[in-house]
Amino acid sequence: MTLKFNKQQLEAINFYKGACAVIAGAGSGKSTVLLNRVKTLVRDYGEDQEDILAISFTRNTANELKKKLHKQKLTSVNVGTFHSVCRNILLKEGIEINEKNTIKEWQRENCFKSLEEKPDIKDITSFISYQKNFLRGYTDEFLIKESKYTEEQLRLFYKEYEAFKSKNGLYDYDDYLLECYKVLKNNKHKYTYEFILVDEHQDSNLVQNLILKELCASGNIFCLFDYRQAIYTFRGGNTEYCMEFEKDWENATVINLDTNYRSNKNIVDNANSFIKEYYGDYEHYADSIPNIHNNGEIQILTYQDREAEGLNTADKIETLLKAGEKPSEICVLYRLNSHSSYVENELKRREIEYDITNNGSFFKRKEVKGIVAYLRLIRDPHDDAAFRDIFTLRNDPFRYFSNKNLKDVESFAGQTNMSLYEAMLNLRFDRPTQNDNVLKFQSMINKLQMQVLKGIAVEELIDNVVKTFRMNDYIEEKYLDEDEITDRKESLNTMKKFVKNNNLEQFINFVYGSKPSKKKNENAVRLMSIHASKGLEFKHVFLIGIEDGKFPHRKSDLLDEARLFYVGVTRPKESLYLSQIGHCNMFFDEYRQQELVC
Repeated sequence: MTLKFNKQQLEAINFYKGACAVIAGAGSGKSTVLLNRVKTLVRDYGEDQEDILAISFTRNTANELKKKLHKQKLTSVNVGTFHSVCRNILLKEGIEINEKNTIKEWQRENCFKSLEEKPDIKDITSFISYQKNFLRGYTDEFLIKESKYTEEQLRLFYKEYEAFKSKNGLYDYDDYLLECYKVLKNNKHKYTYEFILVDEHQDSNLVQNLILKELCASGNIFCLFDYRQAIYTFRGGNTEYCMEFEKDWENATVINLDTNYRSNKNIVDNANSFIKEYYGDYEHYADSIPNIHNNGEIQILTYQDREAEGLNTADKIETLLKAGEKPSEICVLYRLNSHSSYVENELKRREIEYDITNNGSFFKRKEVKGIVAYLRLIRDPHDDAAFRDIFTLRNDPFRYFSNKNLKDVESFAGQTNMSLYEAMLNLRFDRPTQNDNVLKFQSMINKLQMQVLKGIAVEELIDNVVKTFRMNDYIEEKYLDEDEITDRKESLNTMKKFVKNNNLEQFINFVYGSKPSKKKNENAVRLMSIHASKGLEFKHVFLIGIEDGKFPHRKSDLLDEARLFYVGVTRPKESLYLSQIGHCNMFFDEYRQQELVC
């Protein structure tokens, strides 16, 4: 089958030597252009496959490109992510960074605990990584990035972190790039490629951009990007390197792939109107032109709360399914993982199979899973799986029990034909405090079992489990970010809303009776964050949870959030359901383009 290309696509595919920036708008056939440019270099221009390097942003897209090239018998083209390319160069220099010598989370924690009893690992490592991506060491002037810590504290953490890694022969993920850049700087032109193609260049950081300059001494660089879809600036990605491409590369050609083959006309036009307010003044800005001239369905929906949003979203999904739509063509997108809970549970209640990315399922949250495990053990003391979930939660009174203690309990249970809970009650531990804690746990469970026998309401039982096992304290100790603490505490109240008919058995069966699909298949509705949806497309998209402070998020740069919103509204092919919580939310109103009085 001969593929037909438009004028801009052909110009990009047939581009030969020099620097070329391809602004690839949503649905413009970027992947096809990349693949066919490689084919053209080899088959039409006679270039050696081994002289070509194609860099993709993620491992999945790199593997997908490899498969497509292999089908075309282009098996010697170099394909990989920035990190895999750097790793291979380092290996040639005798520097091996692998799973064994990559710093682990517990090692980071041990390192930072030398400076603070309860360090916020996520905050500190995110800040350090951001500075490293801009080649800033702990003695340099820092780039601004939000943190709960002072600059002086962060310098101490950064210094201790690098010293800890050096002492223990450890590396982190950023070191792949930094160490490779050092090698390239010290070995000019030793590692170069005649032709380099870069996908998703809008997400490249400073170090990656510098590495490209070292690898591409020939100047034959071909970068595909869409500055409107840059969503990783929080990791150090910088749109300047794509938007100012002509400053980095001499005599650069800029090609705009501005035809959208994905979405219906009004979906494209509305996305244009939204993002143009942010990027209309850019020299190379161009509206996307819809190739499909029919209008799709766009519904603008307002809800008072997330519960109503979840219920009505599930109603609409059910209607689509009854009309014969494939579940896998339906996707629910959200800014924060916590926004998926009500939709997920409505799908679960209706036994609609769904797939949720990044283990984001509401009932997989540690604190929620823990509460359900307590309820299961209260209902049935012989529920060994529930006991294991409670034990591994490491909440009081099991905080100071080890995995060896659990193995001892399991061994004793096997010898005596007891349940794990019974075995724990009958086993004597080495430390007196552990035996005291076992008795304390037994007393807690007994009291809650008595409440069930007296007919306590399930919602009240959940409240009492939360109080008895001090789950709010557990959340405060486990997490340090205030937003996350608030969100996880709210989840304990949210779960009570899924109790129906005041029936404990029914509630537990509901939680475990319908699970998200383990594999992506044709029978699963997709639930995912907007970040995870990048590069994907669906026939029907629900973009939920638009609410000032949460989307756009109060802690994020407004332009970052606008680009993220643009990614969301350019995923659907035929229909878009956009919903806000409350009224007069910024992105919702900008998209709707109506004058409102708030």
